[in-house]
Amino acid sequence: MKLINHTLLFLSGILLLSICLWGIFFYYQVLNQVRNTIDEGMANYKIVLIDKLRTDTLISERKVFRESNYIIRQIDEDIALNVRDTYRDTLIFSELKNENYQARLLTTAFLGAGNKYYELKVISHEFDRGYLIRKIASTLLWFFLFLIISTVVVNNFVLKKTWRPFYRLLGYLNRFQLDKGVTYEPETTKISEFSLLNESVKNLIKTNIDIYDSQKQFIENASHELQTPLAIGINKLELLAGENDLQQVHIEKIGNVIEILQRLSSLNKSLLLLSKIENRQFIDREIVCFGEIISSIVGDFSDYSEYMRINVRYKQEGSWCHSMNPDLARILVMNLLNNAMFHNRKDGEIDIMLSASFFKIDNTSDSPELSPDRLFRRFSGSNKNSGSSGLGLAIVKAIADFSGLRVTYSFNGKHVFSISI
Repeated sequence: MKLINHTLLFLSGILLLSICLWGIFFYYQVLNQVRNTIDEGMANYKIVLIDKLRTDTLISERKVFRESNYIIRQIDEDIALNVRDTYRDTLIFSELKNENYQARLLTTAFLGAGNKYYELKVISHEFDRGYLIRKIASTLLWFFLFLIISTVVVNNFVLKKTWRPFYRLLGYLNRFQLDKGVTYEPETTKISEFSLLNESVKNLIKTNIDIYDSQKQFIENASHELQTPLAIGINKLELLAGENDLQQVHIEKIGNVIEILQRLSSLNKSLLLLSKIENRQFIDREIVCFGEIISSIVGDFSDYSEYMRINVRYKQEGSWCHSMNPDLARILVMNLLNNAMFHNRKDGEIDIMLSASFFKIDNTSDSPELSPDRLFRRFSGSNKNSGSSGLGLAIVKAIADFSGLRVTYSFNGKHVFSISI
């Protein structure tokens, strides 16, 4: 939910609660005012009515409210002296409507002709409290709708303009790529909080770009400086192993050293590749079709598979293409197939199946089922007795994450690696 909409929703809730509380207070205020007005009218009517009745020497009792809106009966003096003017709500039966209706009732007593005391009850016209509630509720509803519409207009025309530097900053951060090194030029604003935010983000981005460039340069330099002496050392050891006066045991030891240095060289290249992937240096993308890549790499491994007597079966049920860096796509497939070859056994099998939305590689092996939680971690699959660097599957996972792909592992008697979107 956008910030403006969240603000509008929060404000609407507060407005609704405030209007409801204010409506209850307003209702009782109006009700009290209406009662006071009705009571005042009844009091005036009572005075006029008593003045008229006092002139009558013979007052006839009335027991039913009719058009005169009052009833009267004679009472004892001691009762009359205790009567005070009282106003209350009551229900009166209407013969015309054949139903009860709400009204105000005034009860009083007076001294008439012949020193006789009378009790007088006067009712007001119909007083519909429910109608009053409906009118107030409908008025408040329209008032609330007006406030909400006004708030939306204010949000769209005022708050959007106020928050424009913030949304511009969000747009820049959403498009920002560390490898491109584009610095942020904030929009000038008079709002101190946004100015501070822009300046903080600008300094943060500049610092991270400098750190990224420094780290990138260090990794490339370190890799180059390591690779060169390793290549020289391997070359000199190979020349030394070709000397005629060396014994066989010395040649074997030199071979072991060369193997270690080659593994170190491979490890250095793999770490450099991982660093480049994580630093998002492979930004070029194009539509890559895995069918062509798999066919090419299977052909490259044909000599090794024949030597190891590994039966490679490639089945293409569809053509799957994906937008990613072509170099990373080839490294992805090569590492998976190399893993299937390297951890296979003689007279083993590898099944490759390509569909329209994924491909998978199954391989036989003497190894038991692996742990999916540790499988794609760095160095989790390496051991000191093998030539594996322990980074092959870690590179596969890094490429998959960077390219919007998913790599999964399962075991069904064979080790199964699947790549899908």
